[in-house]
Amino acid sequence: MSLWFHGGPTGRLWTCFVLAIAFGCAANAGDRGQGATLPALFERPMNFVIVRSGAGYCEPVCPEWIYGEGQIVPETPAAFKKALKQAGDRRLPLILTSPGGDVDAAMALGRLIRKNAVSVEVGYTRFVTCRPTDDACKPDGARDGEYYGTVAVAGSFCWSACPIALAGGEKRFSSHWSYTGVHQVTTVYQRQKIYYKERYEIVDGKRKVVSREEIRRKNIGPKSSTRMPKSTRKALTAYLKDMGVDRVFLDLMQSATPDKIRTLEPVEMLKIGLITELSSTDMLTAPQACLTPDRPGNCILLPATAPASSLSTLEPVDEPI
Repeated sequence: MSLWFHGGPTGRLWTCFVLAIAFGCAANAGDRGQGATLPALFERPMNFVIVRSGAGYCEPVCPEWIYGEGQIVPETPAAFKKALKQAGDRRLPLILTSPGGDVDAAMALGRLIRKNAVSVEVGYTRFVTCRPTDDACKPDGARDGEYYGTVAVAGSFCWSACPIALAGGEKRFSSHWSYTGVHQVTTVYQRQKIYYKERYEIVDGKRKVVSREEIRRKNIGPKSSTRMPKSTRKALTAYLKDMGVDRVFLDLMQSATPDKIRTLEPVEMLKIGLITELSSTDMLTAPQACLTPDRPGNCILLPATAPASSLSTLEPVDEPI
């Protein structure tokens, strides 16, 4: 500690070092929950691809969709926006499977989904030749950068922060055979020690700060909490209201610890408005729907130069009820 005489006999200027602790935080709905043993492909950041049904019996008009799979991370909304741009004038639904991730990113994704009037269904895509996330996989679809595949709802899941994104759908579907669930939001605080050099003077027995200068910072590790910050609760409340979902959804989130999943029952999801319809099979990508006069808007005419799917002889198969 250094000592200077300053301002005559009434004041002394002191220099001392002050320590402060700063916090930065990020909220998520738990990184894994029951997904701790998920295959690595679901632990990756969410990947979006455009898929055309490989069930060739619907050609030359078959369903197409955007498929999203993996963790919801801050970059996910931008990745979905890129997929929308790739789809162009085609109004394609979103088929979604995810173990969850970042709450803010899930809300941003949901708002983007609603803004573009995209319908969403919990489901899983089986690709005809290879998975897009495989290193050696090359697109085999009807257009450049697209794939052939089929949708299965049995065993698909939407956990943790994923239902927040699901809520953004113009129409929202979940099957008896898929799994949707939530748990507590975990807020992770990134802590730092901040060292300051502070100068002050003592005037009439009272301390008066003259200057303060940051010297250095030191990371001291993260700290997590399941107590939902007021800002997060406020943002989620506003989001759910905009999406038409009952705020009881927040209570359901808080009813399970981060290492568990509170499975939402079908009737429960309908009651709170998380889904608009319960299905027994895939509703948004069924090839047979494209054979009807009032076929959905995502039944797309096959480009004249497109390669045929290797599943051209596949016949419709009903999923168990």
